[in-house]
Amino acid sequence: MDLLRGKEMGLWNKLFGGADGCREAMRESYEKHVRLARQRQLAAGGSPHASGLYGALGSRYIVRRTPKPEVFLWGELAPFLAMREDVGLKALLEYVLYQEYPPGNADVAWLQHTINLTLRSCSPDNQWLALAGGGLVNRVAWCELLEPDTLDHIVRALARLAEQ
Repeated sequence: MDLLRGKEMGLWNKLFGGADGCREAMRESYEKHVRLARQRQLAAGGSPHASGLYGALGSRYIVRRTPKPEVFLWGELAPFLAMREDVGLKALLEYVLYQEYPPGNADVAWLQHTINLTLRSCSPDNQWLALAGGGLVNRVAWCELLEPDTLDHIVRALARLAEQ
């Protein structure tokens, strides 16, 4: 009975638990997609982690009734894919809260710092930096968090790629 009550409370928290419920639902979605990728030996984006991030964010858009095309999602995921896996997942959770919840629910200062630091640390030929160009074109929500020097770094990298 306690196990059933725990599952009911978990579902209640995910549906009505505000920011913490959203984090829990996103983490579970990520873990489910990672597990599926490993079971099927899929490697969308090159790794089960990439499949997990893609599946969690894509599922969130479906829940919000605003599904996005694949190319849009990969561009939006670029900074999170460039991060260490544990940091990338945490940042994605905060990013979704940043998009969906009123100010004060997401750790925006940490998110902004982490996205900028990650993108600035990418070498100009880094695949995730190139993919971030898609995020810029689509004006994804993290674009609002970019500092001018980070934006310049991405634009210079894209110009360099265009010259090749």
